[in-house]
Amino acid sequence: MNRNDDDDPKAWVSTLKVVLSAAVIIGVIGFVLWYAEGLSLGSPALEQAIQEVRQSSSRGGTSSGSSDSWGIFKDSPIRK
Repeated sequence: MNRNDDDDPKAWVSTLKVVLSAAVIIGVIGFVLWYAEGLSLGSPALEQAIQEVRQSSSRGGTSSGSSDSWGIFKDSPIRK
């Protein structure tokens, strides 16, 4: 069987197409996320929640004390 090299696409062309397709998809997703971030949804409850989170984070974290008073921060990985 005699293969004609003109019929088969070159490997570098296929690789270039895959890389460019991935770059376009990533770019489109990034643009959509960037655009969606700038949209104002106009929800009063959402705006109030955002303000509360910003106020609590500016006060130094949780209202019950220091930031290391929550979760498993003080738990030892080795049981005694």
